[in-house]
Amino acid sequence: MGFVDSVKGFAGKVGESVERGAKTVSSNSKKFAEKNKVKRDIAHIEADINADYIELGKALFEKIGNDPESEYASTITDIKEKNDKLNDLKAVLMSLEDKMFCVNCGAQISKDQLFCDKCGTKVNENDTVETVEAEVVEEPTEEVFTSDEAKD
Repeated sequence: MGFVDSVKGFAGKVGESVERGAKTVSSNSKKFAEKNKVKRDIAHIEADINADYIELGKALFEKIGNDPESEYASTITDIKEKNDKLNDLKAVLMSLEDKMFCVNCGAQISKDQLFCDKCGTKVNENDTVETVEAEVVEEPTEEVFTSDEAKD
């Protein structure tokens, strides 16, 4: 029975090895899951901090935005110019999408709607809505000459 005993011994060693491997995999998966959870928590907290920075910056902008003597006057002017340009571009986009603002709540609505989706205000056809005419301009195409045409 020496052969059977040696096979049993070998099978026992293989079983122990598989069990150790399974424990290692289990331990590594738990570690991996915990690391990912911590990374997600870090990302959420960083996003919250960035949102707070933005809120603080907006509050500061509102507080000192009309002070021409502020040390941030050039940055404030730059922000105001960019906001004006952004509003102009949004108006052009709304015109291209056949949309307008609700006169009551300011929500974007289609020009053919009878009522605002947000507040239910009836959209009057007689209401004056500022529209922006947008001209679609195509860029000129370059002429391509063959080698024979270029010689002429």
